[in-house]
Amino acid sequence: MRTIYRKWTEHPYPGEEKPPKGSPEAGYWPMFFISRGRDNDFLDPFHQRINWRIIHPNDIDWETELFIVEQTLTSLTPQQIRIAHYWATDELTEKITAIIFRLAKKYRLGSPHIARILGYVHAAINDVFVITWLFKYGWDVARPNQYDRNLPMVLSTPRFPSYPSAHATVAGCAEVMLSYFFPPESSRIKKAMEESAQSRLYAGVHFKIDNNEGLRLGRQIGEMVVKLLRSQNVNAL
Repeated sequence: MRTIYRKWTEHPYPGEEKPPKGSPEAGYWPMFFISRGRDNDFLDPFHQRINWRIIHPNDIDWETELFIVEQTLTSLTPQQIRIAHYWATDELTEKITAIIFRLAKKYRLGSPHIARILGYVHAAINDVFVITWLFKYGWDVARPNQYDRNLPMVLSTPRFPSYPSAHATVAGCAEVMLSYFFPPESSRIKKAMEESAQSRLYAGVHFKIDNNEGLRLGRQIGEMVVKLLRSQNVNAL
């Protein structure tokens, strides 16, 4: 199926007259684990060409995705509203850092181990942001409120394109990375990161597919980094 989707840079937000303008610069920042090859392709830490695990927006049924958003927002539970607000309060990376410190304390890790975990996790998240911003601005997918200007929003919509969700890509990468360093906690970590991604649907600022595909893309990057860690004998718990 090939469909035409709305462009973020062509449709104003509700209450505005002009389309939004963004800042794509983050898509061109240096990366730690991923490198740029020729012909706009990318190489993993082992210098192998990366085939990204993400659906092209032309292959997504955006009418169905909008319906899911509309139905979700008209039937939100108090718990879902709390989840939307919780994961939108403060930076997601701040919450991930707090999780690392809680787990480090639980497993009595010393400062060198904590510093190493923080370094690897945040370096991977840097790469996630670069790739996410390249996709966001390269595809320029509109937000839900640019399709339906009367959505009962829970939170205000960020000023950059929708697909994929940055919350979800970061969460997917963090899930893989933290599960590697703290394997006994993997099920709890997975649940928390999936909730973080889903919170953006509850907030009304993302389509469900933004979150699903964002998680998949983030996990792919996390898996690349974990593969490198294993090859270098960087031990988990």
